[in-house]
Amino acid sequence: MLSKIDNEQGFFVDSMAGEELAVLKGLIKDQYLHRINSMCPEHVTDFYQHGMKNYHQASHLVPHKDLWPKRARILGPNAFNIVTTLPFFQHLKKQLNIGSVATEEKCGWQEMYWRIVRPGNSDIGALHADRWFWDLGHGDMTEGMRRIKIWIAIEVESELSGLRVIPGSHLKGDWKYHGEVDHTGIAKPKFDEDESKLDIYNIPTNSGDFVVFHDDLIHGGMVNKSDTTRVSLEATLLIPLSN
Repeated sequence: MLSKIDNEQGFFVDSMAGEELAVLKGLIKDQYLHRINSMCPEHVTDFYQHGMKNYHQASHLVPHKDLWPKRARILGPNAFNIVTTLPFFQHLKKQLNIGSVATEEKCGWQEMYWRIVRPGNSDIGALHADRWFWDLGHGDMTEGMRRIKIWIAIEVESELSGLRVIPGSHLKGDWKYHGEVDHTGIAKPKFDEDESKLDIYNIPTNSGDFVVFHDDLIHGGMVNKSDTTRVSLEATLLIPLSN
């Protein structure tokens, strides 16, 4: 499987069973509603009734940016353990020889975190390679390991919301970018290339599909052109360099 990541494309796509997707949706939904209840209890019923895929229909009721910093979207240790027991993850662990999952935010446990992207482009970040974040000081890298990323489609409409990549971009080592401190006080990479001149590919994924890709692959969220909120889950997988 690593050869699929290291080859010319830099990624591969697979899918999980419907029962596994239902488990992931339940874990994320519980954390989502708990967070809203802790911050805006007067509105939690509205969000429960709308469901996560319709979050955008009620998001004007809450302070969106304050509600969803990254740390608030990291699955707790019990939820993380449940994810790692699911058949799709156990299969990946065996095929890729996954040693652990990165602790980028230093929460004290291995981290998987989810995102919500409302229709339109206000919630997506710029194209980037994950390696750039690490080079700018994000997270502590375990010695003797390499990084790969998994992105899981939880609530996605194929080709209208999801993940975009530049196939083969992991093979080119001189992409231009710079670090820029954002409102959180953390330096994040900003892509300095002209996107209009790049061959960007929108990966056609449905809910339950997942993409595993190279640490140097340039990627980013698609502008959400659907009528629903996109929900995804991701993590940085650590694999022994001896693989």
